[in-house]
Amino acid sequence: MYTPVSRTEIIDALIHIRDLYRRIRPFDEQSLRAHERREASIRDLLSNLPRTNEHPTLKTLLEIAETCSLTLDGAHRLFGYDLGQILGYDLRLNGGRTHIKSSY
Repeated sequence: MYTPVSRTEIIDALIHIRDLYRRIRPFDEQSLRAHERREASIRDLLSNLPRTNEHPTLKTLLEIAETCSLTLDGAHRLFGYDLGQILGYDLRLNGGRTHIKSSY
């Protein structure tokens, strides 16, 4: 479900994503704004990451997913969470009560 990921691994992954996006030149006004927003968002996250809690807030995960074009699963994996395992655990724990339709 959760595998601890060091801050340096997260920082390296974010820098890699940022560098991949920097290779793409914005071609219109909308992509230029998205590029600027992505740069500012990743820069802020990189500067705040060493001072934040080891578990990110959902707002942070959603922002990373949107900004970096990641799936929610990809954003969670960046911080060490495996949503597939969490879903399996939830089904075993709550399958009879909250997943009635899928349990049949």
